[in-house]
Amino acid sequence: MDEHSDPAAHSSFPPLDGMKALYSSNGSAEPTDDEIPAATHWSSIPVSDAKDEWAELRAWVLELKARFDSVDHHVVPNCWWRHNEHVEALAALRDHERASFSDMAPSTAPVDWFRAFRDITALLRAWTGLSGCAGTHTSPPTPHLPDDDEDFVEHVKADVEARSASAAAKAV
Repeated sequence: MDEHSDPAAHSSFPPLDGMKALYSSNGSAEPTDDEIPAATHWSSIPVSDAKDEWAELRAWVLELKARFDSVDHHVVPNCWWRHNEHVEALAALRDHERASFSDMAPSTAPVDWFRAFRDITALLRAWTGLSGCAGTHTSPPTPHLPDDDEDFVEHVKADVEARSASAAAKAV
């Protein structure tokens, strides 16, 4: 292929291998483990890391609220840290932002983050509305009831029997 038939020969963009290397601070086409932003599975945080993780998440949430006027108490209540769904959603949004604005992220990643921001803030707004928390924390009126194991086992048994009967009828 000569330079006249190769569109990349006239491009101001570096070749693909060169572009991959741009995403890695070590200059290689492959990022190191330290350069890959990792997601946080909140319930799996080791006890030894919990205090620091809480502090980091709190600082990020305060910064988020300062950056975006739309993230008010209707979206993130002052007691957000008492609501596990808020904690996990905010941690996921923070992790998404870290990855979207990392040195390895493509230039389109920030738009993906803003889509996630829109979706997560809509969820947070709905959850906050359901929580009843306004200026102060309100505990849920009814604690979660334990699952009825016996009822669950019966349901699964009936479902498996119905599926078996359906499969047998189709086979005939």
